[in-house]
Amino acid sequence: MFDIGFWEILLIAVVALLVVGPNEFPSMVRNAGRAIGKVRGFLSSVKADIEHEVDKADEIKKLMEQEANIAMIHERLDISDGALPRQPNVTEASKIDKADESKPREPGPNNTPPGETESNPESAQPLGDRRPD
Repeated sequence: MFDIGFWEILLIAVVALLVVGPNEFPSMVRNAGRAIGKVRGFLSSVKADIEHEVDKADEIKKLMEQEANIAMIHERLDISDGALPRQPNVTEASKIDKADESKPREPGPNNTPPGETESNPESAQPLGDRRPD
């Protein structure tokens, strides 16, 4: 990174020993080691964060490409819509079923509630209108 070799480090250590003195030199080296460790830790966390963001950007780029492909397929289907028969999807089929259920049914042999028959006129009356005989 800085292209510092062994001899350069040794020269810096000797100059520091002469400037600081032999009593303070070990604590200074210890503090320098701690500082270098903290800087390395910080740089590795920054590098990991950058790699994470780059991975996110790559994923977003892939998703955008997929969306573009899907849009192109939809355009092709819209162009050829007249050539292919259209089948209702699940939501359209459920809307049709709900519309059929909301329509009033005409009375008939298949539409009479269980227990009622068309031949019994008393059973066709509402329960509140029935009078005991």
